[in-house]
Amino acid sequence: MLLAGVVAFAQKEGDIPFNGLIINEAGKGVSRFKVKVKGARAHALSDNQGRFGLTNVPADAVLQFSYKKIEFEIPVNGRRSMRVILVAGSVSDVEESQELIDTGYGYVKRRELTQRSDVISGDELRSLGQMDLQEALLGVMPGLQLINGELSLRGSTSLNASTRPLILVDGMETTTLSTVSINEVESVSLDRDGSMYGIRGANGVILITLKGASK
Repeated sequence: MLLAGVVAFAQKEGDIPFNGLIINEAGKGVSRFKVKVKGARAHALSDNQGRFGLTNVPADAVLQFSYKKIEFEIPVNGRRSMRVILVAGSVSDVEESQELIDTGYGYVKRRELTQRSDVISGDELRSLGQMDLQEALLGVMPGLQLINGELSLRGSTSLNASTRPLILVDGMETTTLSTVSINEVESVSLDRDGSMYGIRGANGVILITLKGASK
């Protein structure tokens, strides 16, 4: 068991973070961009500050960026980080940033989504014909369930403790999904670990991104 733990630790330490930032001409972060390694399953969503993170991005990889009708590709060309400047939805400049490299795993753990079952688009949810966001998610997200009237990602671990995960809508905390219209949802992702959010994420995190890009 000790050996297995050492091996797992070594594998984690061997992962190489690739941090990125998407900003507009005013220097403001652009959120809700999906960033995907072409030909791979791993992808990330830029947060409200335009940050995204991936791991083990090959030097010769191509990153695919998409948001609604905006799509473009950028070759990594050996970079270890990527700062992307957009002007009117088009790429104006791309550069490597030592500051982004130095953040290490700062963006990766929360933003990288490698399990397809843990992320779903708003279009996919609406295609189910269910108008209630919570009911739609319960039907398609493995492991998400209701326990004693509360949402749970990890099952019941205590008779008295709450199982409710942290719910963030565009980075803002809410206590219920009933206030979120399914018609306004761009995507929903589950962070079952939640450790990036400290004690607030002890029961996991539901991350909801709404429509509309940052300006």
